[in-house]
Amino acid sequence: MNGMWLACLVGIGGAAGTLLRYGVGRLLLAKNKPGYYGTLSVNLAGSLAMGLLIGLRLEQENAAAYALTGIGFLGGLTTYSTLNVQKATLSGGGSRRTLTLYLGATYIGGLGATALGFALGTYLHT
Repeated sequence: MNGMWLACLVGIGGAAGTLLRYGVGRLLLAKNKPGYYGTLSVNLAGSLAMGLLIGLRLEQENAAAYALTGIGFLGGLTTYSTLNVQKATLSGGGSRRTLTLYLGATYIGGLGATALGFALGTYLHT
């Protein structure tokens, strides 16, 4: 598969992931949850899913599927920019405790979710 088709798959996956992220955020806001709940949810789910794809060795075995799901969909689903805006907002006027818990859940939780996904993917691949 040539680079142009892979780029199209990344774009299609990215659009779908972005729409899902937006939907999750809107759903949680409608339930009166803080905005960072949606960001944390999609970032942890995306970390788990990316670990799974890496463990399944999808990039080596099916470049097109990895472009669509890993780079595209999960790249669109997860968000570093919104995380940084929320960190700045929480540090400026929010609770330091909330900020610390959010950062811990994001970085430690993300690492743990990726490791868990990788272990699961490796187990399923063998």
